[in-house]
Amino acid sequence: MSSKKDNSNRSSEILEQEDVLQALVIADSFNRKFLPLTVEKPRVLLPLVNIPLIDYTIEFLASSGVQEIFVFCCAHADQIKDHVNSSKWNQSNSPCTITTIVSDTCTSMGDAIREMESKKGVLRSHFILVNGDVISNMQLKDIVEIHKKRFLEDKSTVMTLINKQAKPGHRTRNREEEFLMVTGPSGRVLNFQRLQGKRKLKLPLNLFQEHSSMTVRHDLIDTHICVCTPRVVELFVDNFDYKTKNDFIRGLLINEEIEGNKLFLHVLRDEYATRVANLPLYDSVSKDMIHRWVFPVVPEHISPGGYSLRRHNQYLAKDVSLGRDCVLDEDVLVGSNTVIGDNTFISHSVIGSGCKIGSNVRLENAYLWDGVTVEDDCSVTFSILCNNVLVKSGSTIQKGCILSFQVVVGPDIIIQHGTLLTSRPQSQVMNSSDDFEETETSDLGNRDEIHPNPAVVGAEGKGHVWLPQEIFGEDEEEAEDLVGPPFGLNVSLDASCYDDSGDDSDEDSYISPSSSPPPDDTALFFFEVLESIQRTMEENVKVDNLILEVNSSKHAYNISIQELNQLVMKAVLELPHIKGQVKPAPLLQTMKKIVKKLSPLFLNYFKNAASQLDCLRVIQEHCSHNSSTLAILPKFLLMFYEEDVLAEEVILSWYQQVPSSDQVHKVVTPFITWLQEADEESEEEDD
Repeated sequence: MSSKKDNSNRSSEILEQEDVLQALVIADSFNRKFLPLTVEKPRVLLPLVNIPLIDYTIEFLASSGVQEIFVFCCAHADQIKDHVNSSKWNQSNSPCTITTIVSDTCTSMGDAIREMESKKGVLRSHFILVNGDVISNMQLKDIVEIHKKRFLEDKSTVMTLINKQAKPGHRTRNREEEFLMVTGPSGRVLNFQRLQGKRKLKLPLNLFQEHSSMTVRHDLIDTHICVCTPRVVELFVDNFDYKTKNDFIRGLLINEEIEGNKLFLHVLRDEYATRVANLPLYDSVSKDMIHRWVFPVVPEHISPGGYSLRRHNQYLAKDVSLGRDCVLDEDVLVGSNTVIGDNTFISHSVIGSGCKIGSNVRLENAYLWDGVTVEDDCSVTFSILCNNVLVKSGSTIQKGCILSFQVVVGPDIIIQHGTLLTSRPQSQVMNSSDDFEETETSDLGNRDEIHPNPAVVGAEGKGHVWLPQEIFGEDEEEAEDLVGPPFGLNVSLDASCYDDSGDDSDEDSYISPSSSPPPDDTALFFFEVLESIQRTMEENVKVDNLILEVNSSKHAYNISIQELNQLVMKAVLELPHIKGQVKPAPLLQTMKKIVKKLSPLFLNYFKNAASQLDCLRVIQEHCSHNSSTLAILPKFLLMFYEEDVLAEEVILSWYQQVPSSDQVHKVVTPFITWLQEADEESEEEDD
């Protein structure tokens, strides 16, 4: 009897263990998309709306009923362990247990999963596989039950992929991860293809021969959340060439006939789920969080100290000091113990704890982390300032800059558009950091400065320029996976894309849950125009066909003619800088080719004085944050003038409207003088 009772108890314990829902959190990105930020701190600990990214992931898992969470760490593992050990999740009343697993040899997600297999009995049953930088308000319980039921009916089921429905151009879509997926009526995945750089795709003939009905989808984003059977671990162990989840998916689909393993898709429609995969998405998700699209995961609920919510999405923590005539515009979050001086204007920005903002400061689309100091008469636009950065008085931080930890700039310095600064020289960092694989750095010694350059960081500055690195020894697709797009380039991140419709007087609108926001039509139109122009230049498409494409997109997105003129010009200016800012000399050569090729396009849209003024104002605005375009502006205007795109009287009229304090005014003055003198000489010859 005793033996039977012991066996019964052991069986009960095994069943109880299998009922425990587990999750494996991959707390390493295995790429360099957040460099130089991740030199000092792992990506999962970078603050998003003043909360470390991994806290959102764990909050999502715990609220979904996950009871055991394994956090797999590689780079900066000690920081992650310390954070988890000191978090609320490690307290006695925590609804889940968290175990950190450290490895200093893994270089991919596949390696991490294979490492888990060596720890026998850890992943005992079905589990959730998720990256440590995922933001979601979804509930996993129903999806897990569907997955388990499907597995009981069909033992060849190995994984359920969770994707989010989002149309192309939606701001939470990662343009580096565009893909096409074909599914059957049951949700079974039949084909998967990545779309980077591809104009055409080929679907296997057997898809149509073997399946009478299927769905081809390009309206999905990968949430990087999936439900796995234990078989997933075995398959990674058996196939060492599986580095990523995409490798796993492709491998299973290729070998499906031999091994019989099946993938299934679950599509989210109303819930919010995305991965903070690069810097543009960091901005998008931050603004979604402020706009409460991730409810109930909102700042006042998830922050330990809490925030008071005011109208126009203003969040203020405790002990915030606001100066006289200080203006907090919409979409602003300010952390605790932060002091803001007199006559300071802040809009669409996140301010960390313990920051000191001086008087007459202007912050727009800025992210200031804890302990940042911005002295009087400074301006910061669309940039990230990490912990303990000091911006001395009279300094300007232009769009797309990143000032890493403890950098000092100023006084009275302009940090040019797209500048990346670190506190240590890049050559030293590349030789010592464990956050990324080794690269060739022999050429950095000639370009990297041992001492700060006052011309870049100011007379009292302490910082070094970080140069984006090429990836050596990788194929094109892998290189795209490792290096992300520059911060602040995406048009869909413009503040105008985040204007919420609805009555501001309705208090309930601030606390109501909602589905993911619809894509902005202006952003969608811009991206289509940009891609059409890029294809025209690269594939020598006729300009007449380009005009037809632009006109078709105009009607599809209900774009006004003024918006069309502005966005066409904006696309032309952004095209050379898609992969980063181009220096003036090569930019001028590129622009000559563009203007020569697209002259019929410009003549078609910039026909009258009003449209030409729109064109000039877009150029002026672009020059305010792009020093290379500003440097070639006179020659660029001359090209447009000689091609009869811009009339002389329109250029002169525009010039009179440009403030004399504007740098554009100073740069184009010699060109305007030449234009006026040439006109006078022409009049004398006529006489």
